[in-house]
Amino acid sequence: MSDLKSRNESVRQASAIQRGSLMGHRVLAELGRKDLVTTYLVTDPVDGTLQTLKHIERHTAEDDERCRRLATEYEIGRRLEHVCIRRVRRLRRERRGFRVREVGLFQQYVDGPTLDRWDVSHTDVILGVMEQVGEALSHVHEQGLVHGAIRPRHILVADTGAPSLIGFAETAEAGIAFPGGQGSPGYSSPEQFLGGIRTARADVFGFAATIAAVILRARLQMGNASELNAADWLDLHQEWVESLRQGCGSDGLNRLLEQCLHPDPTRRPVGIDEVVVRLRALRSRGDQGKGEEILRRAA
Repeated sequence: MSDLKSRNESVRQASAIQRGSLMGHRVLAELGRKDLVTTYLVTDPVDGTLQTLKHIERHTAEDDERCRRLATEYEIGRRLEHVCIRRVRRLRRERRGFRVREVGLFQQYVDGPTLDRWDVSHTDVILGVMEQVGEALSHVHEQGLVHGAIRPRHILVADTGAPSLIGFAETAEAGIAFPGGQGSPGYSSPEQFLGGIRTARADVFGFAATIAAVILRARLQMGNASELNAADWLDLHQEWVESLRQGCGSDGLNRLLEQCLHPDPTRRPVGIDEVVVRLRALRSRGDQGKGEEILRRAA
């Protein structure tokens, strides 16, 4: 009976969305789906502003974790206030009887692609965007948090060229251990897969991996990252360094990325502020090497 009731509720919800309404907001488009969480573009019924709505229907106890993650993302967002961080607006729960059946997270809408889909071929522009992302990340760290998921798809770029950092579902307090065995291959630091302590240096790694991926047009190769040991990570690091030397062409940028991507977190810059300062110095010297040329050929 409960399964039938859940299916009927899903049908009613789908009908409401087709009619263009969800949680009292007009639905304009579906923006994406992941892990049963659907993101919509909606308009506010009061002031007409465009917003994004991350929405999940709760049918079973297994959905509780996804609902919890949305609530955590909202609470994290309330602690952050930076021009380059997407703002959260409110968290809404809808009940049927005594149970929560829907959870929706309303956020600022940013009209622009993610960094991996941004059509730009000038290395200086990319590094300029990443400087701003680094400043936003510094604000996150000042709040005692570690983002934990820095990657191109968690950076939106508006038509003005201004970035917005998103993807705070995995953000948590610094100083606690990563769960281990988890991460995004190509972007997550070794300690995230190995279950090390959560520090700002994990974000330094993800920040550098994002720059490398955009310049080389390919994420770092990590194989089966959850099964690698310390020696494996050191071998991979040497492969990354060689790829950067061949594909970047800027000695200064190569040295910076090589240090930020070191498997040993204590060998990385202690904070993102140092990385931003060094990036700014590279740009002021015009030290982009041949990266711009390679980006044009790869586009």
